[in-house]
Amino acid sequence: MKNKLFLLLPGAIALFISAAPVLTAHAQSSAPTAPRAGQRMQNRLNLTADQKARLKTIRDSVRQQIEGVLTSEQRAKLQADRGQGMKRGQGWKSLNLSDDQKARIKQIRESSRSQMESVLTPEQRSQMQQYKSQRRVKPAQ
Repeated sequence: MKNKLFLLLPGAIALFISAAPVLTAHAQSSAPTAPRAGQRMQNRLNLTADQKARLKTIRDSVRQQIEGVLTSEQRAKLQADRGQGMKRGQGWKSLNLSDDQKARIKQIRESSRSQMESVLTPEQRSQMQQYKSQRRVKPAQ
């Protein structure tokens, strides 16, 4: 009986050692990610709960409107790209949007931007413009 245990022990150790990198990779992939730019902006502007809810409603509406511009094949490709963890802007580049689709999406986004800004107080709009201008400035090299 003891001989059988001694024979199984090296196998169990080898199994544990080979599984350790997989467990570590899984733990890292499920770790929380940094907040997105929009979430960081919301935190900086100290939005009220009502403002956050109104902005979420606008974002959801924009998402639905833009998805309405896409063909069913483009929507499926976008969903597949998101499922594969593709970075935010890369999925859009691969959709081969027509000029009409690009123009309609641009119009939807511009309209949503003005709707979102109307939710903010004048002070919050000023802060947002200040943050945006700071982001655009590139450090001297």
